[in-house]
Amino acid sequence: MTYRFETDRLLIQTSNMDLAPKMLEYYSENEDFFNKYEPTHTARYYTLEFQTMMMQQEVSNMENLTSAYYYFSLKDDPEKIIGSISFVRIRPEPYASVIFGYNLHEDYQGHGYCTEACAASIKHVLSIAHIHRIESRVLTTNEKSIHILERLGFFHEGFEKASILINGEFRDHLRYAYLNEDY
Repeated sequence: MTYRFETDRLLIQTSNMDLAPKMLEYYSENEDFFNKYEPTHTARYYTLEFQTMMMQQEVSNMENLTSAYYYFSLKDDPEKIIGSISFVRIRPEPYASVIFGYNLHEDYQGHGYCTEACAASIKHVLSIAHIHRIESRVLTTNEKSIHILERLGFFHEGFEKASILINGEFRDHLRYAYLNEDY
C-alpha cells in the first residue's frame, strides 16, 4: 500500500516502484555530500537495478509494517525527490519502538523542508503503527541534524562512542529519542 499526503510546501509518499529511478538520481546527485554523514555505499548502490531491488524490499516491508520509508518533493516540482525519511525495525510490544533517520538533498538545505517532512511523516507513521518510542542517532558534528531532532521534540539521551562506520571510520554519535504521548 502506498500512502500519499502533503504539507504546506511538500508532497510526501511512501515507497512505490515508480520511485526507483528518482531515487537513483537523488542518491547519485548527493553521493559526496551523504558520504560525510552516512555509511559508504558500493558502486552497485548507484545503479537502477539496485535501487529497484531496494524499492521492492521497502514496498514489502511497508505491507508487513516492519519498516516505512517516506520520500518528499516540493509541490511546485513534484517529480524531483529532495529528501527521504526512514522508520526501520518497527518492533511490536513490549518494545513498541522504531529507529528513525532522514536525509535531505544538499541543494535544499536551510529552508525547513526536512523538519516539515519529518513532522508529517512521524504523525503518519504513528497513525498506522503502534509505536511508543522513536529512536535516532546523529553524528556529534552534524549540528543541522541535531537541530531538526530538537525541533521535532526529540530529547538527547546519550553518547555512543565509535558507534557507526562512516567513510571508513567508526564515528561517535548522539542518541536521541521521542516518546509518543498518545500511545
